[in-house]
Amino acid sequence: MRRTTIFVLTAAFVVTGCGTDTPGGKNLGKESGPSASSSGGRLSWTYDLIGEKSGALTDMAAMAPDDIWAMGSDTPADQASDDGPTADEQYLLHYDGKEWKRRPMPLSGDVVVSRMESLGSAGIWLNTMEYTMTAPENPRYALWDGERWGPVKEGPTGAITDVEVIAPDDVWVLEGDGDVTHWDGARWTPTPMPAEVADLSGTSGDDVWAVGHRESGPGTGEGVEESQPAAMHFDGTAWKLVETPTYSYPDPVPAKARADLLKVNALSKEYAYTSGHHSYAAFNTEDHPEPPAKGIGLVWDGSRWAEGNLNFQGACPSVQPLARDGDDGLFLEHNWHVTQDGTCTRIKTPRLPNTGGVTRQSQQKFWPKSIVPVPGTDTVLAVGHVQVNQTGNPLSKAVVVSLER
Repeated sequence: MRRTTIFVLTAAFVVTGCGTDTPGGKNLGKESGPSASSSGGRLSWTYDLIGEKSGALTDMAAMAPDDIWAMGSDTPADQASDDGPTADEQYLLHYDGKEWKRRPMPLSGDVVVSRMESLGSAGIWLNTMEYTMTAPENPRYALWDGERWGPVKEGPTGAITDVEVIAPDDVWVLEGDGDVTHWDGARWTPTPMPAEVADLSGTSGDDVWAVGHRESGPGTGEGVEESQPAAMHFDGTAWKLVETPTYSYPDPVPAKARADLLKVNALSKEYAYTSGHHSYAAFNTEDHPEPPAKGIGLVWDGSRWAEGNLNFQGACPSVQPLARDGDDGLFLEHNWHVTQDGTCTRIKTPRLPNTGGVTRQSQQKFWPKSIVPVPGTDTVLAVGHVQVNQTGNPLSKAVVVSLER
């Protein structure tokens, strides 16, 4: 563990760390520290940036070790209105390899939804949406090309549902309309898929999974299910459907019965898991009760998909994954980490310094919103906020943290 010094930036942030080469002052190269296998289960966050006033960071994307972006607002996390932060409260943070600097939001308007995604060497994609009385609308998009923010001219020009960055020149994108496109370092290519896609996950260029549903083939048709689970695999050459279990309700089959896969996490060529549901348009009456809808859980063992226990998380709580930790496991919500063998570790978070309105008696909790492995390095960064509960002046401090193993 390195010692930290605290000093104030004019951008209303406090930075910890004495180096100038990387976030938090550490070398982002492969040689920069112990590997996960040598961590012995000891994981902790170290503060690289602490907001001087109340606020929160909500997302982050990294294009390179010296090109990292985060987004946030000066609205405390527990005081955000339904209308979202105003344009004056929103901002971006940029890390150029030496320091974090505050930058204006390149998209105008008061937003309620905002998102960043790394698209490998194609840049960083930014999306904002405004709040209306019915739902977020007026989507706006921008792309960082490594030098400047500008309009999205090629590739995904609308909403993005999921992104899987295998390498800077090997990126799969699932768009909101279900289309899949691929970036090869030079161009974007629309990719026909064997079935409808809901989620993507991959471990290498020849091991990428997509899951969703199919509306033809075994187990579908009139009088049976409208859809069945679909798992598709890319082997480096082509996408192919891989057989999955089929599902059916007993006669009489409920109306609009269907089975879908919604999420997939691939951790190696020998292990992946996917989840979904088997449901229908329910119409229960006292005289004609219908069977309950059920969840679907499938596990890939390197050769086939089969129903199995999705409790890969071992002793960890049943919380959602936030990011994959290379070949070493998953980062989960609420500061948990789990390895492929089920070893569960709570990532420790140090207390904030007793400055900037934070008192010694305060109770604190770090809420990570985005966890990002920095490309080409062993460094893992996260953004979010530390909730500071204290008498008279509760605070929400925007923070950037790095993982110590």
